[in-house]
Amino acid sequence: MEIISSTLLIQLLIGISISLGVVIAWGLYYPQMKLRAINTKPDKNAEFGSNEMFEQLSYFNDRGNFNEGIVFAYNLLRSNLSNMEKYPNDGSLTEYEAIKKTVSDIPELANISNLLLSAYDEYELARFRTKTDSGNLDNMNKILKNITKNNNFILQRSAQ
Repeated sequence: MEIISSTLLIQLLIGISISLGVVIAWGLYYPQMKLRAINTKPDKNAEFGSNEMFEQLSYFNDRGNFNEGIVFAYNLLRSNLSNMEKYPNDGSLTEYEAIKKTVSDIPELANISNLLLSAYDEYELARFRTKTDSGNLDNMNKILKNITKNNNFILQRSAQ
């Protein structure tokens, strides 16, 4: 009986030592990890269509934050759209309806209406935390590059 209880006591001490070692190692590693994350934050002040915006998309892609990158890019796009005179500030409209109404009310956006709706579709996937991957972020990147390439009107709104 005494042999069994001393063996059990030794196993318990070894388990406690291992657990304590893991806690200490995590305590030493976590602050360094947190500090690294703070130092590599993306620049959320980038303007739509700027080189900084596309660099930030690359940043999100490199770190595997695909949902965050898509939401970040769409928020810049939406900010430009909401600064337009004919953007509907009607709270009863969904985001999709607001985009469709904006595109129909502003003739300068007609050539990119499908691109705007595609950007919204990518945003919806990411917003509701559907699993996105690098392909989704790359697709959003292509959509935004096409928007900036094919429509200067929307870029002019970021300058105002």
